Amino acid sequence: MASFVTANLDHEIKGGFVVFKLDTKLRFESAEVNHKWLFQIEFMEADPVKDDPLSKIPDSVGFGEADARFIRHYFVPSQEAVELSFEEEFPAHLVDTEMGKEEVYANLQVLPLEAPPGFVPAKTRTNITHVDV
Repeated sequence: MASFVTANLDHEIKGGFVVFKLDTKLRFESAEVNHKWLFQIEFMEADPVKDDPLSKIPDSVGFGEADARFIRHYFVPSQEAVELSFEEEFPAHLVDTEMGKEEVYANLQVLPLEAPPGFVPAKTRTNITHVDV
């Protein structure tokens, strides 16, 4: 069964953009190696009432895509222990949704695209990074 070992989110400000840096370590069973997987990221802004999804595509230009907030990467693990790193750039005005610092985290999923019996998706949530834009 695929599983997350670590999932760390950090960021830096570059001009008018917030660049989120995601580092993960995953573990796969030997039977899951050399099969295609989907890595899915959903950035969220923590809120006392209800956490809000962050999207690179503003709602006003979402083109009817209900899942535009999900960022997807495809990969084939070549060994049981895998380290993946991603950088995702957001315009700062889409991250700056309220007064003060933004508290951002990411929901992560790995989903098997070639699903022999026993292949199970894995889910986790990263730490919160405090963004001051």
